[in-house]
Order: sequence, then C-alpha cells, then structure tokens
Amino acid sequence: MKTLMARREWLVLAAVSAAFFFLNAATFTSLGVVLYSMLSELHWSQTAAGFSFSLLGIACGLSSPLPAILMKRIGGRWTMVLGAAVLALGFLLAGLTHGLVVFYLATTLLGIGYSLCGNVPGVFLIAAWFPQTSSRMIGFYLMTGAFGAVVGPPLVQGIMSVSGGWRGHWGSMTAVALLLCIACWLLVRDRLAAAPAGAAVDGAAPAAEAEEWSDREAIWTPQFLLVSASMAMTMACLTTVDSVAVSHLVQRGGTPAFAAMLLSLVALLTTIAKGASGWLCERVSASLLLAAGIGLQALGMLAFGFAGPGVVAYLFILSYGAGWGISYVAATILLLNYFGPRTGSRILAIVWLLTTVAAAGPLLAGVIADRFGTFSPIFYAYAVMLLLMVVPLARLRQPVRKAAQAAPAVEAVSGAVVSG
Repeated sequence: MKTLMARREWLVLAAVSAAFFFLNAATFTSLGVVLYSMLSELHWSQTAAGFSFSLLGIACGLSSPLPAILMKRIGGRWTMVLGAAVLALGFLLAGLTHGLVVFYLATTLLGIGYSLCGNVPGVFLIAAWFPQTSSRMIGFYLMTGAFGAVVGPPLVQGIMSVSGGWRGHWGSMTAVALLLCIACWLLVRDRLAAAPAGAAVDGAAPAAEAEEWSDREAIWTPQFLLVSASMAMTMACLTTVDSVAVSHLVQRGGTPAFAAMLLSLVALLTTIAKGASGWLCERVSASLLLAAGIGLQALGMLAFGFAGPGVVAYLFILSYGAGWGISYVAATILLLNYFGPRTGSRILAIVWLLTTVAAAGPLLAGVIADRFGTFSPIFYAYAVMLLLMVVPLARLRQPVRKAAQAAPAVEAVSGAVVSG
C-alpha cells in the first residue's frame, strides 16, 4: 500500500506538470507569435489583436475561483479533466476563426481552461501529495511549466511552417488538449492536504498554526494585498510582452524569428530561475526573493522599451527572465508559509482573480502603438510601478492573526470566493 501511494504521488506530479507545461507552451507565450500571422492574413488592427490577448487574461483571472470551487465539489481530478476539455474547445474554435467574434470566444475559453488546469489545482495537489517537500516540488512544477514557454514560440513557428499556417497550429493544439484530458483522467487522484513539518521560512508560524487562518482573514492582511499587487504587475508585464513582442521588436529593427528566439530565451531563464527559487525559498527569506525578482523585472521592462536586435535585448532577457521566475515562485511560497498549505493554496485563486486587471496591458499597448507608433511608453511606465514595490516587499513580515490574540478561531473552509 505504501509503495502504491509513493508511486501515485509521482504520477500526480507528472500529470499536473505536463498540464502546466502544455498551458504555457500553447497559450500566453506563443499566442503573440501566432497572432502576428493572423493579424496579417485577417487584416486586424493592433488594438483588435491586443484585445484578444486581453480577453485571454480577463477570462483567466475572472475564472480563477472556479478550480477551488470545483475541487471542493468534484475533486482535483475532474476539475483538470474539465479544464483540458475546455481548452480543446477553445483551440478548435481558434482554428475555425474567420472573424474577431469567434476568436474572442476562443481566447475566452482558453483563459477558462488555463484556470481549471493551471497552478491553483496544481499547487493544491502537490501540497497535498508532498507535504514534507512542497517548496521543492512546487518549484519543480513551476519550472516545468516555464519550460513550456521556452519551447512554445519556436514550436508555433515550426508547426505553422509545416502545416501551412496558423490554422494547422490550432488544430495540433486541439489534439494535444484532448490527449491531456485523457492523461488527467488516468493519472490524477485527490488526497487530503497534510500539514508539513518543520520550521517555515520568513519567520512564519509552523504550518499547523498557520492553517488556522480563514480565507477571509488572510485576504485582508497587508501582506496578501501587497503580494497580490506584485503579481498583478508581474502578469501585466508578462501578458503585454507576450502579446506585442514580435510587433515591438520588428518596429525597432528586428525580425519575427528574432522575437520568437528572444521569447524562448526569456522563458529559458525563467525556467532556470523557477527551479532554483523553489530550493532557495527553503533557505532564504521568500519576501526578499520576491523583492529581488520585482526589481529585476523593473530593469527588464526599462531595457525592453529600448530593445532592438542588439545588446539591450539580451539585458532584457537576463533581467526579466530571472525576475519573472523568482517572483512567481517566491509569491506562491510566501502565501503557503504565511497562511498554511490549504488556505495558501486556496487564496492563490484570489490572487489570480485580482490580477485580472493585468489584462488591460495588451489592449493599452495596442492603443498606444496605434496612436503614437511605438509600444515603448508602456514598458517605461511598468518599470516605474515595479520599482515602487521593491522596498515594501523586502520589509514584509509574518502576519499576525487578530482573532488568535483573543480566542482560537474556527477555520472557514470555503472555495476561492470568500463567503459572507
């Protein structure tokens, strides 16, 4: 029985990691590459194309409570199976696109599918199956997902060149999503989360004590709000860069191939940073790591505003890729350390709900480009806003439960949306 359980946890890790790999390879990072071809063939404006990317982000953010709600009712296994099915439908519609309405519906479905198969159920399942080594395993999971973004852009170009265009790409993604649906059904199983032993990072309370936090208490702490704000800015940078990188770099003297290579190298740096950050979060203050990641992203945004096919572009790759990877892992681990594995996993959904505002980035970038002929101003603005967060994040400390000072609290077992 013990051998079967040990084998099962690795099968679950493999399934959720494969799902996250596919999500990152086929959606946000590579969408900007395929959009460039669709925009030319279908004669869409930059604003129209940017809005499709914004819809992907909006749908992903607004649907982020769904996995926690569904996991409470049907479990993680069926939540991920449903997510893969929604992805397949979204990819199918994208391949059938002849106008904006159908494509907008397709990107909306892709955003919902991303939420149902993404890091909210993934982190929850990993924290449950690996209670003693959750930081390292979550780091591995996020690293695997980031590697999907490495192969995504060149893979899109390769599929389009072999299949004759962007419709072939979307057809291929539909087939893979259906295979993912079957894999999740076969491999994913649920297990009640167990509190990990040992001291936590950042002076956090032991997990058993942190587990007393309710969702309502956690989301109204300054720590949660600041971490959420940092992730909203991180997602704004990510979605904007992914959506306009090709057009921006072509404007500044690059080529579509150079832009795809740049996105892949950024994702490669992100992959390495995520893998290292899971290990570092067991040894170094996660709040300091998050502050460092946000600072590196600020430098990357500044460089990207100036970037062309030269040295500045490689500065962007190094600083932004490392900063994005560090920030993503550190923010996730910080919530688990502060509020416990179950509450921390659930309120990740609230974080992603709040990051919905980041979906305005691609649309705003498209409006700026149509009006001023350049995307650069939005990246300079992002750099300033990121820098303003560095010091407050570095000074974050373990939150103190007000209710715990008076009497023990009863944990509110809720979904991702906190009930009244």
